[in-house]
Amino acid sequence: MRIGNLTVDGRLFLAPLAGVSNLPFRTLARQFGAALCYTGMISSEAVIRGQKKTFHLIDIANNEHPVGIQLFGSSPEVIGQAVKRILEFNPDLIDLNLGCPVKKVVKKNGGAALLKNIQLTGELMAAAVENSTVPITIKIRSGWDAQSDIYIDLGNLARKTGVSAITLHPRSRNQDYSRQADWLKIADLKRNVKIPVIGNGDINTPSDAAKMLSQTGCDAIMIGRAAMRNPYIFMQIKSFLENGTILPDLDISQKIDLALKHARLLIENKGEKLGSIMMRKHLAWYTTGFPEGTALRREIKTVCSFNDINMLLTDYLAKIKTSAQKASDYV
Repeated sequence: MRIGNLTVDGRLFLAPLAGVSNLPFRTLARQFGAALCYTGMISSEAVIRGQKKTFHLIDIANNEHPVGIQLFGSSPEVIGQAVKRILEFNPDLIDLNLGCPVKKVVKKNGGAALLKNIQLTGELMAAAVENSTVPITIKIRSGWDAQSDIYIDLGNLARKTGVSAITLHPRSRNQDYSRQADWLKIADLKRNVKIPVIGNGDINTPSDAAKMLSQTGCDAIMIGRAAMRNPYIFMQIKSFLENGTILPDLDISQKIDLALKHARLLIENKGEKLGSIMMRKHLAWYTTGFPEGTALRREIKTVCSFNDINMLLTDYLAKIKTSAQKASDYV
């Protein structure tokens, strides 16, 4: 598909996930079939102040294009300056977050707070487009609350200001992640807006992905929370969409192999101790549903090295295999 002057070879996108979609995670998502990945959300204020911690979050590798950087902020002047600055990191596009429901972002008049001020939102989009040499996209929610849907108005304003694509998560800010995402709103946006529309929300299985594409006519789909638990979902969806093949879920042994691969990538990127500590949340997600998983996750909270992770998971796998063998012998 085309996003401005950018060609993306595929319809499966990894969402910008704060604290998650760093280079190691994006590497896995891309290997499993994601056609476009985004960095986590970056503060425009932090960018123009030159915060080193923020720049460490923009860890784009030479071999991972196309990749997008997502910005949030509430000042058109600051957004414009931040766009100029992050072009130095060679992104393929820049996305503006206009839908984050997190309180600390909303309190700064960023993210979903902008859904209450369409004039300011238009100024932000115009400032980003004016200062960018790559496509500008936006990610929005349907409105501030159920009574204030503005996604069509925002979509048309985005097109007029030169924005190249729009991602809609069809819940209001006040709904957070409760209730079912209303995919009919994605279809409505697609019918009414003359730029590419990317659907997001409640894609948990390959079947969900196929249904969203067929029911909404959207140009691509963006996967967030489901990928956090299972980056392999991109391969499952791609297989289902391309040839109707349903790939089975990873078994426990395969999930452990994936977790160890992820740990190696994260430690290589962030260092032994920090990478191991950052890996703890991923290990908790990978082991969800494991037999005796609660006890395992208590131990996960203590890992500080790859050796800790490897020993913990290897010992756990050996333990459950022994338990399964004993149960089989008893039968």
